Amino acid sequence: MSPKRFVNLDAANEKYGRHRVTRMGHFLEQGDPLADAAVIELAARPKPEQDVLMQALLDGDVSTLPPALQAFEAAVSATPMWVDRTRGDKGGELLLRHGLLSGLSLAFKSLAIGYCSPAGNKPLAFSARLTEDTSRRLGETAKFVEAVSLPRGMERHGDGFAATVKVRLMHARVRVGLSRSPKWSHADWGLPINQYDMAGTILLFSLLLVDGLRQLGVAVSKEEETDVLHLWRHVGAVMGVDHELLAATREEADTIWGLIQDTQAPPDDDSRRLTHALLDSAKARGAPEPYVSFTAALCRHFVGARLADALHLPKNAWVIAPAVVRTVIRPIELAIRALPGGRGAALKVGMLYWKRTTEVGQGHLTNFPLPSVERFEAR
Repeated sequence: MSPKRFVNLDAANEKYGRHRVTRMGHFLEQGDPLADAAVIELAARPKPEQDVLMQALLDGDVSTLPPALQAFEAAVSATPMWVDRTRGDKGGELLLRHGLLSGLSLAFKSLAIGYCSPAGNKPLAFSARLTEDTSRRLGETAKFVEAVSLPRGMERHGDGFAATVKVRLMHARVRVGLSRSPKWSHADWGLPINQYDMAGTILLFSLLLVDGLRQLGVAVSKEEETDVLHLWRHVGAVMGVDHELLAATREEADTIWGLIQDTQAPPDDDSRRLTHALLDSAKARGAPEPYVSFTAALCRHFVGARLADALHLPKNAWVIAPAVVRTVIRPIELAIRALPGGRGAALKVGMLYWKRTTEVGQGHLTNFPLPSVERFEAR
């Protein structure tokens, strides 16, 4: 029997086909056994030994690893045959080159829509990290996106690969801890950080991020869109997402995302709490009130009126700002693409933005630490 979070099934069956809907429901109960076994193995050892084993794992020094970590290392090191590193690097360059615009799309479209899932947001809500330490968490997210987007970042010993492996183990540690917590309702939410939600996260950082750039006036070509999807398909493979849920084309991505969106309930109180913590985080960094109002208007534009109202996003005088931004960005984008050296110059500016963003959010200090299992059991 599917968790209660899996809703609107009759309409979804009619739209996507019963076999697809049934299969998607199956993934609400599927996690990441290899990563779970690895973190259980690590948790049984003293912290200094954990650090040594983690470094050996990232270095590929399998001779010193216990069996569970050896199996995990073999899985993450097996690069799928379909991976095209040139295409992945091009996808990463698109995100880096558009600097601030990519950052706005990531924060106020991708993350905000991710929070709208009233069951998928529960691991974040339980951890309280996005309301108690928002800037740090956003800095980590920006650092992760930057790392996987850099040239050769997803090669076996690249920074993006290492960040992906660490995030996968961090998710596994949270999943193991929440699964043991009496506060986690399996009947309502399914398995913590399950394949359904993991697939959604990959699409938030690829499909929806690209759509957000287009909403801001960036003319992303079909080829560029496919390159971004390819990069994050590779990230998803290393992250442990099931191969059935890794989209190779826009059409596949739309189907998977549509299934996810159409089979979940509307935003809940945790959705609103997380989204408003995201918007208010700029105040904590000293941003002026007009900027905070602008980002709220931008968020409404990105997520659409239905979700914006459900999230209690305010309507304000900045409602026309997204259209103004789009009007300004479009000719600049065309000039960058037409002028010799324009893309290279834009990439340098974009890289400065990502560097500054991760520093402001303390992302340059993070090593994506593994939270303790006990912390989630105690909540």
